[in-house]
Amino acid sequence: MKIVSVCACTVGIAHTFMAKSAIEEEAKKRGWDYKVEAQGGYGIEDELDDDDVDSADFVLLAVAVGITGDERFDEKRSEGKVITMDPSDVLKDVPGIFDRIANACGEVAEVPAKAAAKEETKEVASTSSAPVETAPATVTSAEPAKKGNVFSNMGKDLVKAFNTGVSYFIPVVVIGGVFLAFSLASGTAGSTGMVVTSPFMQNLNTIGMAGISMMIPVLAAYIAYSIAGKPALAPGFVLGYLANNAVTTPITNASGTAVAVSTGFLGAMLLGVCAGYFIRWMKTWKVNETVRTIMPVLIMPILSTLVLGMVYIYVLAYPIGMFMNWLTAVLGNLQGGSALVLGLVIGVMTAFDMGGPINKTASTFTMAMMTAGVYGPNGAFRVAVAIPPLACGIAALIARDKFDAADQQMGVSAIFMGLIGITEGAIPFAVKDLGHTLPGICTGCAVGAGLAMVQGVECYVPHGGMIVALATNNVGLYTLDMAIGTAVAAIILIAMKPKLSASKTVK
Repeated sequence: MKIVSVCACTVGIAHTFMAKSAIEEEAKKRGWDYKVEAQGGYGIEDELDDDDVDSADFVLLAVAVGITGDERFDEKRSEGKVITMDPSDVLKDVPGIFDRIANACGEVAEVPAKAAAKEETKEVASTSSAPVETAPATVTSAEPAKKGNVFSNMGKDLVKAFNTGVSYFIPVVVIGGVFLAFSLASGTAGSTGMVVTSPFMQNLNTIGMAGISMMIPVLAAYIAYSIAGKPALAPGFVLGYLANNAVTTPITNASGTAVAVSTGFLGAMLLGVCAGYFIRWMKTWKVNETVRTIMPVLIMPILSTLVLGMVYIYVLAYPIGMFMNWLTAVLGNLQGGSALVLGLVIGVMTAFDMGGPINKTASTFTMAMMTAGVYGPNGAFRVAVAIPPLACGIAALIARDKFDAADQQMGVSAIFMGLIGITEGAIPFAVKDLGHTLPGICTGCAVGAGLAMVQGVECYVPHGGMIVALATNNVGLYTLDMAIGTAVAAIILIAMKPKLSASKTVK
């Protein structure tokens, strides 16, 4: 029995390699042949070649984003031998997932010849799609999009597309945010903001602005890429640039002057989706071989950019721009109770699934506000992301009569992961004892994020933990709010956690 797998999470740091390790360990236990490719922050590692895929009995795709080389698995999909799920779902119940794969492969093995494979594959897909309570997943057996099937699995495609866009977007905004933060920190406050006088720091500021200018086009391009592949990249970049810069609309103001608007993050996301589906639809066109050769480099990018660009300028730009201006004004003026409520919500969302879709929704929202110049929500979120692993690790090291030796070893790693802003460090604790873990970390994150919002803590980069403390507007408050939230979470964890039996207690 041979299984191959690809693991890829949104950021490409924690979930990718945790899922890879879990799959490899379970395959070893069962004596299966295996190879697991990671598409993470360092690029592609342990890459699967054609022989690996062809010889595999089953393919497990633990992916939350669009992956490079997805077409490699089309033949296996047509045979019902591919299962796709989020990396976090893999971590919840690896043995159960492998049981499903074993059952599916057992049925596939009974097919006597390829001639009968098509009919039998339907039964395999049906068996494979049986629900697993602790790890819901989607079994895919669809061919690449064809005419009349452009919007199949749209909901899942959109989630994966947004995750892909954010995955490629984050390193660019980190470059912009870090260089801007350091350059502005050297400036002096003036009537128009921070004034940077040092030539070297001015150059850092220039580099930072280049990153900030690129991040929106990158977001749109890779959203489109996730939906329709390489032909959608160029339209995505151009349309993302269009969304990030002011365009003149047909709407005029009271003086008769045409209104120019920029839609930023929201406009880029919408245009990326539209470009992806427009290109996917164009791929279904039946054209002769001569035209087909120039479709991806000439016809697809030009036509999609022309149509969507004009629709954006004449129809979409003004209403989206007005909504973004309103949202920016509302969030920028939040004070007191309103700011506290937003902070509490951000905190709970951050901790609830520890790096999963709810956490990523909060992250996407805060980064959208960053592109509009509102950094408070991002400050609250970046305080919160560190609290779950820090609290779990500290609790495990303090309450030795409630956490076993393995927990205490994980605690050291969790504290390190918390300091560098990786929420997923709390996952092992939650998997073992969700009922006693989740209330504490949700409460602690709510407290930390709520305090940060009320106090106006801002973070200029899309990462959290203590490693980005210098990229905030108030290092002291940022650190204090994180410490308070961690203390609250750890106290609740220790209070709720039952004592171990005497044989498991480590003194």
